[in-house]
Order: sequence, then C-alpha cells, then structure tokens
Amino acid sequence: MSRVGIVGTGDMGRPVVDRLLAAGHEVAAYVRRPEARAELGAAGVEVVADLPALGRDRDVVLVYVYSDEQAREVTLDSGLLDALAPETLVVVHTTGSPATVEAIAARHPAVVDAAASGGPAQIADGTLTVFLGGEEEHVARFRPVLEAYAGNAVHFGPLGSGQRVKLLNNLLFGAHVQLALEAARVAESFGLDVVQVARTLHTGSGASFALDLVAMVGSAEGVLQGAGPYIRKDVAVAREVAAGLGVPLGTIEEATRPLLQS
Repeated sequence: MSRVGIVGTGDMGRPVVDRLLAAGHEVAAYVRRPEARAELGAAGVEVVADLPALGRDRDVVLVYVYSDEQAREVTLDSGLLDALAPETLVVVHTTGSPATVEAIAARHPAVVDAAASGGPAQIADGTLTVFLGGEEEHVARFRPVLEAYAGNAVHFGPLGSGQRVKLLNNLLFGAHVQLALEAARVAESFGLDVVQVARTLHTGSGASFALDLVAMVGSAEGVLQGAGPYIRKDVAVAREVAAGLGVPLGTIEEATRPLLQS
C-alpha cells in the first residue's frame, strides 16, 4: 500500500480519499476548513498543518484543486515541492494548461498529469475515466493508487498529453452543451416538451451526454447554470492552448464562442 497525500478535498477530492482509505492506503490531507479537518481526521486521515508537511514521507501527492492558478499556488508557491523526496510522484488531477504541469516538472521531475472525466458518483463507484500524461515509469508507479478510484485510465504520451486530451474532451462537451441549448430552443418553438425530447433522443442517433443532462436536470438552462463555470474555464484554457500552438479549432471554436459570451 502507498502513502498518499492530497490537497483539494472538495467535491471530487473527498470521494477519492474515501476510496483510497477503503483500498488500504495511508492518506494525509492538507485542509483549511476546520469542519473538514475534523471530518477527515475522524475518517482516519492524517490532517497536516501545512503543505510541506503533506509532502514529507509520501509516495504520491495528489493535487485536486479547481484551477491552474490554484495548482500553481499549492505546488510552486507553497514549499511543497522542496519537501518532497526525489522519487515522490506529484499527480495533477486539475484540468488546466499543460504549461502548469510542465512548470511543476521543471522543479520536481516526477510528475504525472491525470485530468479526469466524470464526477463524484464515478469516483465513488471506481469508474472514473482518467487521461494520463508523463513518463512510463511514473505512470506505472501511479497506477496502483489510481486503481482505487478509476476504472478507465489511458496513458496518452509525454507530460501534458493527458491535459490536452481532457481539454479536447471539454471542448466537445462545451460544444454539445451549446447545441443542446439550441436544440431545446428549437424544440420549444416546435411546441414540444424539451425533457421528453431529451429523454427520447437518448436512444436516437442525436444522443449526447449534454442532452442526457438536460433530461436529468429538467432544462438546458439548468445544465448551463450548474456546469457553466467549469465549462467556461476549460473551454477558455483549451482555446488558449490551441492558439498558442497555432491550431485552428474550426467549427468547435464557433460552437463554443457563445458559452464564453454568456
């Protein structure tokens, strides 16, 4: 079993902790909120006082925060990397720019990027999809930990590859959400029940996860209200990465532009 540290125990990180504990791993966490510290401590997690303490004597440190800015803060600006043994793996689950994991690797080479697709429910039942980037040896050492909460983990290549796949995934999802919004508008104009249409199209050739969410939530607007901040963040990062590489996004760019303007 591995000694795992984690920073970021919110909606996604918290069920990861539960799965790691259930698999027999030793888990330590850095948490700011007093109520969360107490809850995790009661669950058997070693709650540490600062990020350098999180890094000491760990096999793997998981970073499961919201944004590039936060990932850089907890790794590059906190003293965490200086406290790590050379062989300790830093695994970045945060969806963001490949430049972030590359900056971390410039300071501590043992890094894996591991952006994920799925939510707390998929983590809880061990079926999370994870897109991996990094050296073969690093990915191989991470897999026994990852298997505690992921059911489909694919290694796409060098560091940053997993992030690029996740950004493409979220570009497509963003485009699908925008198309679902437009389809809902057209369905209403046709005098149709939007939720009934979305449920029925689940088994049709026009099916998409975005439409499934419309059926689940009850409206296209509800989907955008709940997922909008995440979609906008990731679409903006993906467009920035593509622009930096000189890669045209074509109709995907057109489809996702309204999301950034809403």
